[in-house]
Amino acid sequence: MAPKDKNNKLPPSSRWTSLENWDYNGMKERLESHFPALDTSVLKEHAEAVLGESMTLSTPFSAGQYWVCFELIAADGRLVIARVRLPRHPSLLASYTAEDERYQIECEVATMHYVRQKLPRVKIPRIYAYEPAGSPRAVAAGAAYMLIEGFYGNTLQDVEFDICQLPQSTQEHIITQWTRAQADIATLTLPCIGSIAAVTPQGEPVAGRLSTAKAEGLADAGPFLTTAAYFSMVADAAVSGLALADGNNKSGLSWEALGKLVFRDIVQTTGLYSDACQRFPLFHMDMGTQNILVDDAFNFLAVIDWEFAQTAPWAINYYPFPFPLLHTDTEVEERLQDTEHIGHANMARQDFSRKLYARKFREAEEALSLDAEGSFSATLDSAPSRIYACFTRLGDDPAADEHHVEVMVQLAFGYGGAKAKEYLASIKQGRTD
Repeated sequence: MAPKDKNNKLPPSSRWTSLENWDYNGMKERLESHFPALDTSVLKEHAEAVLGESMTLSTPFSAGQYWVCFELIAADGRLVIARVRLPRHPSLLASYTAEDERYQIECEVATMHYVRQKLPRVKIPRIYAYEPAGSPRAVAAGAAYMLIEGFYGNTLQDVEFDICQLPQSTQEHIITQWTRAQADIATLTLPCIGSIAAVTPQGEPVAGRLSTAKAEGLADAGPFLTTAAYFSMVADAAVSGLALADGNNKSGLSWEALGKLVFRDIVQTTGLYSDACQRFPLFHMDMGTQNILVDDAFNFLAVIDWEFAQTAPWAINYYPFPFPLLHTDTEVEERLQDTEHIGHANMARQDFSRKLYARKFREAEEALSLDAEGSFSATLDSAPSRIYACFTRLGDDPAADEHHVEVMVQLAFGYGGAKAKEYLASIKQGRTD
């Protein structure tokens, strides 16, 4: 059994599942092939040097898409998490280099340092050490790694996968913390869209190119000075990698591909993704329930995994899992009114959670007395946010892609039925001309 701390709390590794649930798309083999090259004694010795006392390394580990985490616990109960970089992810584009990876990690480290310095009320793990690829310790360990502060808790996703199932008072406790953290972070702004590449000795952020640009296939990494320039680049990147599919519809385009073409058309022709914003807020970009550490009472302990953090336009924000808004207003209302519908109860729970999420953002923004060019509360129910949400979900579930495309078209143009079909035919025709 895992050792407990002085307050009788179990460490996070007591819930870690190691290789369970990783047996898909070669991910388990990718993890297993990496372990023989790792020398975890290097991690242990480094952590002991940092804290100045002997530490025990956990047997269970926690794996993600890009990192694997080991827990180190001291006799006094202090925790250090060794976050070790995994081999190159198989989905990365060939153009993504080792230098791109290094820059992305360095941006994460810089962002965490900057936010911790500027916003001590936002709970972020302390970084004790970062060993980049090629450093003596990284070479000895077999991979780049970080040593970061650990907490006696687990991800919100692991503690409760679907918070919509929780009592309303518990949801309110969770969502109050969730929205306040995001609103706090968004008070940090820059005059461009990019990543925080470094922090000056005076504590000021240095804006750099987007650290995720190469991984996402963007032809230009920025920084970008306008919302329109950013979304144009995102849309162009989505379309540039399209390949003809084998018959989800008669044109030969999959619904995923068609949806990406539709998004680009919306960006180019509607003005929904053009605004006069001159300063852009900092967003975590992945602050879902998988990246929030909580205790068993759902108190937030830390926000983790800042690798995708950047400044961005407001419209990149949308309702998160487990209460996304991927339907038209008419569909939502019809489902809520039809108590006999199989999806009624789930829709009602999600509708409550979404309204609570929006309300808590309004309260957080009022408490902060924000004088910004945008807000979460004004963004979440807007057409740009909802269209972007559908766009980001394309390809996750091919069976849902047709509906995502229909919702995008309705929100952008008000088209449905025959008019929507006519519009989609024109997009397909433009692709084949």
